[in-house]
Amino acid sequence: MKRTEEPALTVGELLAWAVEELKAAEVDTPILDSRLLLCEATNLSQEQLHAHPETILSPESTQKFREWINRRAHREPLAYILGKKEFYGLSFEVSPAVLIPRPETEVLVETGIRLIKDLPNPMVVDIGLGSGAIAISIAKQLQNAHVYGTETSGEALQVSMRNAECLAIADRVCFLEGNLLDPLTGRLFDLVIANPPYVPSAEIAILQPEVAAYEPRQALDGGPDGLAYYRMIIPQAVYHLKPHGWLAMEVGAGQASEVVGILTIHGYTDICTVCDLAGIERIVYGRRR
Repeated sequence: MKRTEEPALTVGELLAWAVEELKAAEVDTPILDSRLLLCEATNLSQEQLHAHPETILSPESTQKFREWINRRAHREPLAYILGKKEFYGLSFEVSPAVLIPRPETEVLVETGIRLIKDLPNPMVVDIGLGSGAIAISIAKQLQNAHVYGTETSGEALQVSMRNAECLAIADRVCFLEGNLLDPLTGRLFDLVIANPPYVPSAEIAILQPEVAAYEPRQALDGGPDGLAYYRMIIPQAVYHLKPHGWLAMEVGAGQASEVVGILTIHGYTDICTVCDLAGIERIVYGRRR
């Protein structure tokens, strides 16, 4: 008997199916995610999807879209499916080897830039590069800055180096494999900046599935109380900061006061916090005495 082929579906029909699939999986933004995945699968814009819902897709585009929706319904992060994430106006490659850049981390970048923008040739180091989003964003904004970065994961380091190449600043950054500031013995900086792991170990399992099941644990796990990396970075940074140099770090909700305390114990001055768009104290920074 001749096999009956599946009837071709229109853009509108595929979108309706996808939204229902993602709603059933309790994805937070089923309509937006469906549209973004369909745009990527078809090379059509959102405006084209909206204007021509009767468009019939090729079997290849339809199959790709169905596979991607299935992955998203299993709560794989949208950024990992697309292989990219926008951050600070730039498009970064991301993979399961790196933490997906968050909007609140843009506040860290803005803070770091504000602290050193008037210096003639500032020296900057980003601890824990991941995708390189922080270091690369600063390098793009401050053409006179000398930007370094460290990363313990070789796979993540490769992602950050590819991003530097794609964004045309590979000749202005120096990314090194190693723990915290260990690869930078003898070097002094105007700004040490970091978004360290800050989720308490026991809380990782109760995060959204997109985070708990897919993002790299080593980029999330901040130890029993979430503050393990601050206790390492803050005293170590003293020996890598120029006189009056700045240390700026992202922190988890409710952690700012404790991180301020650690900075105070180690002699930092001019300590301040900065809130994100949700009003959470998200950035803590201080100056070497």
